[in-house]
Amino acid sequence: MSNKEQTTDELLKELGNLRATVSKLEKQLSDEKTRHKKSEEALKKSEHQARAIIDAATDILCLLDKYGNIIDCNQTFASYLNLKPEELEGISVFDFVPEKEIYSQKQLLNKIFNDGNPLTGETKISGKSYDYSVFPILCENGEVESIAIYASDITEQKASRQALIESEEIFSNFMLNSPIYVFFKDKEIRPVRLSKNYEKMLGMPLENILGKTMNELFPSALAKQMVDDDLKVLKEGKTIKIEEELNGRHYSTIKFPVFIDGEAKYLAGYTMDITEQIKSENSIRESEERFRKVYAEGTMPISMLNRDFHFISANQVFQETFGYSEAELKSMTFKELTHPDHLEADLENINLLIQRKTDVYRTEKRYITKSNQVVWGNAQVSIVRDKRENFLYFLVMINNITSYKNAEAEIRTKNEQLLKLNAEKDKFFSIIAHDLRSPFNTFLGFTEMMAEELYSMTLDEIQKIATDMRNSAFNLYRLLENLLEWSMIQRGVTPFNPIQLNLADLVRENLKTSLEPIRRKSIKLNMHIPESVSLIADPNMIGTVIRNLLSNAIKFTPRNGTVTISATKTETGTVEFTFSDTGIGMSEEMVSSLFNLDSHNNRPGTEGELSTGLGLLLCKEFIEKHGGNISVKSEPGQGSSFIITFNG
Repeated sequence: MSNKEQTTDELLKELGNLRATVSKLEKQLSDEKTRHKKSEEALKKSEHQARAIIDAATDILCLLDKYGNIIDCNQTFASYLNLKPEELEGISVFDFVPEKEIYSQKQLLNKIFNDGNPLTGETKISGKSYDYSVFPILCENGEVESIAIYASDITEQKASRQALIESEEIFSNFMLNSPIYVFFKDKEIRPVRLSKNYEKMLGMPLENILGKTMNELFPSALAKQMVDDDLKVLKEGKTIKIEEELNGRHYSTIKFPVFIDGEAKYLAGYTMDITEQIKSENSIRESEERFRKVYAEGTMPISMLNRDFHFISANQVFQETFGYSEAELKSMTFKELTHPDHLEADLENINLLIQRKTDVYRTEKRYITKSNQVVWGNAQVSIVRDKRENFLYFLVMINNITSYKNAEAEIRTKNEQLLKLNAEKDKFFSIIAHDLRSPFNTFLGFTEMMAEELYSMTLDEIQKIATDMRNSAFNLYRLLENLLEWSMIQRGVTPFNPIQLNLADLVRENLKTSLEPIRRKSIKLNMHIPESVSLIADPNMIGTVIRNLLSNAIKFTPRNGTVTISATKTETGTVEFTFSDTGIGMSEEMVSSLFNLDSHNNRPGTEGELSTGLGLLLCKEFIEKHGGNISVKSEPGQGSSFIITFNG
């Protein structure tokens, strides 16, 4: 092989080697590029993950340059300022620092950049408190290039610490001034905290009490019971309430476990001195016992009512007084026992009780019993309240004064009867002294005239005197008849013998005594009484009524007038009997006092006829004796009508 060929082969071989090298280098370059790309992707992924972690952090992360400008920050920091992280880049952090702190914070920033030392502190931003740590970031030449700030929001922690401090202060003050005894004991039943008032109870300062056993502090029997109770509370984990006695005083204690991490680690409780309460309860109990004795065994009616006035209970005397059992009363209110005349006043005064405008309501009133009897009572009503002044019930106590009121009413009736008797006596004396004397004087005058001048008189004069004497005697007889009957009524000896009567026949029989005055005054008499009208009545009494009413009608009717007697009977059997005249009539005032004994209505008739008013009183008495009624209709100058009504 020539040298030329050898050289070519070597060159080709060298070229092959070179190509292999190049291929290898290309492959290495490709692998390097792949690794670089993967490194870049890994770096980007790492940066993305780091960024995600930074933004997800609940604490503030921030990078600042030497001027305090924000290079980067996490989402938490931006959120506090209501911005996005990219919106904060290049903004000075001092724009968010309170103005009074700007200078000191700038000084602090310069110090970090100059010294390169990290530091920690506390500040406030937008009303929130933060703990912060500042770390310098160095460049290749060792100088501080930027700083990283890590800040944690401690607002709630700080508030919690403050609350804890305040809570401890409150608790300490409570323990110092508590009116009740408060204690905390450990599992060995030794006091670890006590209220200040234990010093007075046990007679030694707190420092000498804390850590002691119950046997060192209390009598042995009481100490043993305390320990047993305390261990029971810790073992069972339940609250108990007990009563204890020490040095003559009574105490009520509530004990309960204090759980920490699910374990009953401490025993706590509070004790109240109930000595006065027990004394008060004993006093109340004694008072209630006395009240129960009075309530059950007393002679006074007593009852209790609820706010709606329903009976809650009533003692035996109350039940006997009003005729109702306690079961019946419980379905009733006091209104059903109260006389209607008193109900309005009762409700007004009870309302004053409820409004606390009065403490006790006292009144004299009437009650209605189950048998519709009236019971008079002096009632006293008050409200019973509990310790908190809440309404419990109305307490009603009644002093039965029925016998007193009946006696009082009887005395009043007797007085009225005496007054009436005095008036009747005065009326009687008046009639005897005046009305009876007048006709006698007239009669005596006529007889004297006839005795002395008879022979000188003409026959007509004698006839006239005789007629006048007859009229005077008739009036006198009528007056004496009325006086006699009035006297019999007042003495209660008037016989009353009702029988079946025909009214028309009875009227005709009693007209006979009035025919002469009717004739003399030329009065027209009308009678409209059906023969079928009858009634059961005493003929003598009704006859007296007819004679008196007819006599009055004639007396006060002028000559040529009219007197009408009528009667009707209704389907129900009621008889209406009427005497009407065309006489001088009466005023309204006279009509209203016509049947009063003490009235002065004894005016003379149209021709001077005698009138005492006694006849009308007799009529009223006799008509009412028959269960009837008499009424009058009259006007001056228009005549009068006397209407008598008898029930069938």
